[in-house]
Amino acid sequence: MKQIKVKHAKGQYKILIGTDLLPKTGVFLKSLVGGRKILIVSHRTIAKYHSGTVKHSLEKAGFEVHSYLLPYGGERDKSEQVLKSLWKKMADIGLDRSSALLALGGGVVGDLAGFAAATYMRGISVVQVPTTLLAQVDSAIGGKTGMDLYQVKNIVGAFHQPRMVICDMNTLKTLPLAEFRNAFAEVIKYGVIWDAKLFDLLEKKTAAFFTSLNRGKLNQKDFSFLEIIVYRSAKVKAEVVCKDEFETSGLRMILNYGHTFGHAFESVSNYRISHGEAVAVGMMLAGELALREGLFPKSGQARQVKLLRESGLLEPWFRGRYAAAKLVSFMKKDKKAKAGALRLVLPRTIGRVEVRSDFSGAKVLSFLKDVLTNKTGTGVNAQ
Repeated sequence: MKQIKVKHAKGQYKILIGTDLLPKTGVFLKSLVGGRKILIVSHRTIAKYHSGTVKHSLEKAGFEVHSYLLPYGGERDKSEQVLKSLWKKMADIGLDRSSALLALGGGVVGDLAGFAAATYMRGISVVQVPTTLLAQVDSAIGGKTGMDLYQVKNIVGAFHQPRMVICDMNTLKTLPLAEFRNAFAEVIKYGVIWDAKLFDLLEKKTAAFFTSLNRGKLNQKDFSFLEIIVYRSAKVKAEVVCKDEFETSGLRMILNYGHTFGHAFESVSNYRISHGEAVAVGMMLAGELALREGLFPKSGQARQVKLLRESGLLEPWFRGRYAAAKLVSFMKKDKKAKAGALRLVLPRTIGRVEVRSDFSGAKVLSFLKDVLTNKTGTGVNAQ
């Protein structure tokens, strides 16, 4: 088992990464959670595979365990209606400030459970147990919680650090192919923004990994590869979060590489486009904009696009389907926009990016109109 320590303003927590960790959940939490009541927040599909193991472990450790299942599955669960239902459940079973929520599932489960924990009685403990690769490398780490409002993703939220993050590689055995693809967009992101050696590793291993995945035959080497990329990705995010927990210095914003464009695609499609697909296109567009601005070499953009495509991302769905003006209108609602200007994270080389605040909506609109309609170009439109 690998461990990463994440320091924050109120203390620190551990990220645990390994196999066969769910049966030890109660042991891990016995000294962390002061109260005896824990509410497992999950979704029925996930609960079917993993809730019983976690519940048994917690009860064996002396906890009184309750369960709440999100009704829909997907982004629809991050709504005011579902949040109120979850708050009611927490109050009905008598959770107090010594109790805890345990988020068992993917990013949506973690986001909503984290926000409910942050706001109930002005804050109770939350433990993140991510069961998707995407949540293990991204959303479960760093303390960001949120819900959607008026079709804008994560516009309501709070910083609320977990007491622990438990990443059990065994939960990935039931993950469908599409979810692996989703996650690889974020993993590749870490290579572009911070860890060039991770990017090199992905270039060597990704094509073979997805060949195994397409055959439905992941072997021990594949799972070892997954454990390595979860560890390296989590380590990058932890390091950035430790240096800029509340987004005051601007460093943490680099984690949003690809997300300003990506969230706009998610919103304009009413979330029919998955997060990973949207972020992949967002990264590609950010790379293309940086290339046109003379910030990013053509070779860097070519490497990024090739790796995204090897992960099964960047299908040509984005061109011609969505109006550039509509996309820019959602980008202007982004939390990172400031004084009418869009703040974008753009790559300089593999392993380093910079935050730019000098792009007007009009300039980005012109860029998107060209990219989304033009059948030629460097990397973006090459099929």
